[in-house]
Amino acid sequence: MPRHAGLVLATACVAQVMVVLDVSVVNVALPSISADLGFSPGSLSWVVNAYTLVFGGLLLLGGRLADFVGHRAAMFLGLVVFGVTSVVGGLAQTPGQLIAARAGQGLAGALRAPLSLAVIW
Repeated sequence: MPRHAGLVLATACVAQVMVVLDVSVVNVALPSISADLGFSPGSLSWVVNAYTLVFGGLLLLGGRLADFVGHRAAMFLGLVVFGVTSVVGGLAQTPGQLIAARAGQGLAGALRAPLSLAVIW
C-alpha cells in the first residue's frame, strides 16, 4: 500500500463531499439570493440548474481529461477553478454573474467527481 494512501483517500472524500454539498447548500440561500440580487421567481431556479446542467453535461469529459493530463493535475485544476468561481459567485452583483459562477462551479465539480470516485475504487 502507498505511504500516503490515507491522505489520498481523505482528499478524495473531501472533494466528493464538496461536489455533493455544492448542489444542496445553495437551496438554503435561495431566498436571500433572490432578495439581494433581484432574481425573478422564474429565473431563480437557474442558480441551482446552472451547476447541475454543466456538472452532468461535462462529467464524462472531466474523467477523460484526467486521463490525458493526469489525476493530480486535473484535481488541482478542479480545485483552482472551484475556488476562483466561488469567489466570483460570492462577489456577484447581478443574476447573470451568479449564474455564470455557478456554471463554473459545475465545471469544477465535473473535473473533481470522477477523480474522487476513481481513487476510492
